[in-house]
Amino acid sequence: MGSNTKKEVLGEEFQWVIFELRGEEFGVDISNVREIVRMMEITHIPEAPGYIEGVINLRGQVIAVIDLAKQFKLSSLDELPDSARIIVTEMGSITVGMIVDGVPEVLRIAENNIEPTPEAIQSKVHNDYISGVGKLNNRLIVMVNIENILASGEIESLKSLESKGAKSKSSSKNETIPDTGIEGGHHG
Repeated sequence: MGSNTKKEVLGEEFQWVIFELRGEEFGVDISNVREIVRMMEITHIPEAPGYIEGVINLRGQVIAVIDLAKQFKLSSLDELPDSARIIVTEMGSITVGMIVDGVPEVLRIAENNIEPTPEAIQSKVHNDYISGVGKLNNRLIVMVNIENILASGEIESLKSLESKGAKSKSSSKNETIPDTGIEGGHHG
């Protein structure tokens, strides 16, 4: 008999950035995440769709920011927790920031511990967004497919918003948060 390595027994392991939204845990493949930043000043864009919070200026790049809880049709909060973060990711051909309640950890989850989404689930999140459910000890983590969060028409809208945001930000002054290199302002 041949010896089995851990990968052969468990299947390939993948790294997932775990984030929280309204008390639920979600995961996104780490290869889709460019960076995670603290909340910063968001410039609101008039007539933007409801799930779009506006744009941020991240080290000179104007990035559209979506409220993932709104996009997933989850409950709204009067005020975001101090742990709230913006996950900066690539969606289609643009860079997008996603507001989440927190990013507590990065986990390795073996391929055989990720189940397909059960058809019978009555989920609060549209099934197109879900690529599976990760099982880790007693936890279930909903795996999110970044590429399906926005439809192609919505991606085009974000490109347009980033252009508008770049024009409005070009005349505004930025301050740098000490020791982080992250540009922004007051958050609350």
